[in-house]
Amino acid sequence: MTENTAIKDYQELKGECAPVFYKEIEKFFAKGMLVLVADELDIIDVALAIQADNNEIMQKWIAQELVVRVHDEHAIKWSKTNEPLMAITAVPWVLVQEIS
Repeated sequence: MTENTAIKDYQELKGECAPVFYKEIEKFFAKGMLVLVADELDIIDVALAIQADNNEIMQKWIAQELVVRVHDEHAIKWSKTNEPLMAITAVPWVLVQEIS
């Protein structure tokens, strides 16, 4: 298995999660690849579910609107404030979560 396809564990993904300013990841919004994770969820758990292709839990979170594609309203707000967001890549998505 190559590094790019290796399944990562919680600690590895936690090490890849970091705060970023919206302007740094704005291009992913433009490509439709930016996903907002609700505060109630652990962003690492969501990344793990995507990595494991766990459609059942992802569909549940999507139905509950705990995981949503970033909307224009989010992008406008973040663009104005350029507030930091926690971010992690879960190919092909970039997951973000507001820092409270």
